[in-house]
Amino acid sequence: MNLLKSSVVLAFFLLFSQTSFSQNKEDYYLKKAGYTKTVITTKIDSISFLTSISNSILPKATILFIQGSNPLPIIFYDDKSVNSAIPFDVKPYLEKFNFVIIARKGIPLIGSYERDSKGYTTEKGNIPDDYIKNDNLNYRVNQVTTVIDYLFKNNSVKKDSLFVVGHSEGYRVAAKVAANNTKISKLVCMSADPFNRITEYILRERVQCFKNNDDSESQIKIDKLTSEYKNIEEDSKEFKDDIDFTNWASYNRTLSYESFKKFKNPILIIYGTNDIGSAHNDLLPFLLPKKNIKIKAYPDYGHNFEKQEFDLNKKETESTYHWDEVFKDIKAWLLQSQ
Repeated sequence: MNLLKSSVVLAFFLLFSQTSFSQNKEDYYLKKAGYTKTVITTKIDSISFLTSISNSILPKATILFIQGSNPLPIIFYDDKSVNSAIPFDVKPYLEKFNFVIIARKGIPLIGSYERDSKGYTTEKGNIPDDYIKNDNLNYRVNQVTTVIDYLFKNNSVKKDSLFVVGHSEGYRVAAKVAANNTKISKLVCMSADPFNRITEYILRERVQCFKNNDDSESQIKIDKLTSEYKNIEEDSKEFKDDIDFTNWASYNRTLSYESFKKFKNPILIIYGTNDIGSAHNDLLPFLLPKKNIKIKAYPDYGHNFEKQEFDLNKKETESTYHWDEVFKDIKAWLLQSQ
């Protein structure tokens, strides 16, 4: 064998070994976390999602959880544990439900708490281009819809109990996915503004101006935000090749509550009262008076259902998190007869 052939064979062997090692590592962490991986390949995309391992041969109610923003893996590990990005403990509910979570485009399935919990980046410190290019509402809606269509055909899924639960940015994705979608039995949206991101920014600015007593300066900012919303379609023509603008526009041209109008089945809206970005959910009973919609607010809880805690001297201590309490309520609502 000549030197060139030897080099080619060695390179192939190293690549095969690295791929096998990487695959074995992925399989190990998936099994440890209690999930299996499915990849849907279409003509234009490849979508990976995880499903909780089930010992049942019978179809079960299925919860598709749509996480929020940030380039995060969906399985995290450290020296002590391996867990999914679903923020509540699914173990008590595995007999009753399948749990599904979709990978963000361009982000590895597996990440370490230490390195990746604030967002995955490459060795050069960059967010992957695939993530940036597809970090928009349209892509995420198409991604989730494709998975729902797949699940609906799967024998492990009860056709009348396919539930979609979205948190933060996932609220907006879930709302848009649900519009006119008859495959979704119930919809749960948590911790986001029912209009769009711009209205959230306007509310934050208005509240801040009350604190700072600078109405004139705040009004200039609010007028600018309102103008940005009104000009989205016109600006989209000028900046059609600007990825950042495209991503921004996708989350602001669509008002989530308009999508709720088009969903025929029950809706549950959940938020913490200490999350200013969710405050406009108080208006939904007025915007949607005839819809089958339940609003549940959690006093003192924040965006991630965290609660500020204080010691006896009223000094702030570490916050407590209440995702498990919130999901227990969600579970009870999902299992109510329609």
